[in-house]
Amino acid sequence: MKISYEFYPPKDLDYKKVVDEFSRIRDFGPRFISITYGALGGSQKKSIGLIKAFKENTDIDIAAHLTLVGKSKDELSVIVDDFKSLGVNKIVAIRGDGPEGKFKSHPNGFVNTTDFVEFLVNENMEVFVSANPEVHPESESFEFDLNLLRQKTLAGSNQAISQFCFEMKAYKKLVNAISENNIQNELIAGIMPIYNIQNLCNMAERCGIKIPKEIVRKFSNNPADNEKAAIEICIKQLEDLQAMGVNSFHFYTLNQSTLLRKVFDAIGIST
Repeated sequence: MKISYEFYPPKDLDYKKVVDEFSRIRDFGPRFISITYGALGGSQKKSIGLIKAFKENTDIDIAAHLTLVGKSKDELSVIVDDFKSLGVNKIVAIRGDGPEGKFKSHPNGFVNTTDFVEFLVNENMEVFVSANPEVHPESESFEFDLNLLRQKTLAGSNQAISQFCFEMKAYKKLVNAISENNIQNELIAGIMPIYNIQNLCNMAERCGIKIPKEIVRKFSNNPADNEKAAIEICIKQLEDLQAMGVNSFHFYTLNQSTLLRKVFDAIGIST
């Protein structure tokens, strides 16, 4: 099993706290971590701050998120150079949404993610892209999303991190479609540990993701029971995905380590 983690810049700018959370699950051997990168200037500065904190305190490989929305090609080129100066040579290339929630290309920017990926590859960056087991809220269809993944792969990406998903039929459809269409891109399944079921449902609604009722019903007002349910759900999801042939997993940590450590201990990942 190959694993990686996502962290995000904290609002309070306590970067050390995030690095400390990583240190508690570092010994499970992640290949890399990704650091999210917002569309607005302040968020960008925070992302750079968190990357610097990781670079100063660890030797973990970092993949920096980068959105194309709201940025000219020249601005993106400067940002990429900034990443390179920090020793970052991996990018998670994302279209991103504008301040009002809808995408609008910059007059001097990239119109789509495919061209963005090609630019990054030409900048000698290793590029990760997104994949959607469930249809993206702004997408026409599953086939549209699949074709977009194909185009991003042809542009030079060979690793795709999926949006989190709890509908295993949707994951299975994506895994089969990638194979049947000979899309040469490694699927890294995005896994979201459940720390708070209501927060998860709110996030899922914004992303157009369905949380099965049988999962929601497993949670109550009992913290101990909820943690047990979250661990069992996460382990079952890993097992189901491995049965589909998926063996790479990207954990959306929410800047927390406790639940993941218990999951890894339970499944016997070597430290």
